[in-house]
Amino acid sequence: MLRALTVLVISAFTLGACGFQMENYQGETSRDDIENMGMNEKVTTDTQNPRSIKYVGETWGLKQDRELIKKSVEQMPGVNVKRVILEASRVWVTVDIDGEKDMSKAEKEEWKKEIEQTIYQAVPRYDVDVKIR
Repeated sequence: MLRALTVLVISAFTLGACGFQMENYQGETSRDDIENMGMNEKVTTDTQNPRSIKYVGETWGLKQDRELIKKSVEQMPGVNVKRVILEASRVWVTVDIDGEKDMSKAEKEEWKKEIEQTIYQAVPRYDVDVKIR
């Protein structure tokens, strides 16, 4: 009985001493840290994330992708881009092709595939839908 009591007392002291080491614990966060996580010094709706869509540079962004799509498609002879709509990982492109009224359905599908391939080569991160008007 004395042996069991001694083990119980020693284990209580050991486990209790480990619980009071919170200031040295690497993962310690206070309630204020959790409530203000991701906020600037003053309370705003903006975060300081440099990859936010508001802080894009000159090399990437929706505007740059739209221009790249338009430029790559308009390099094809007789193709004029009417509209480019970007939404998440999809892009819808409406084009006007010279002589489109005289084309068969198979020719239009072939043009769509060529235009989709051209867009994919320019910006491969989008799923592409092409509409010919």
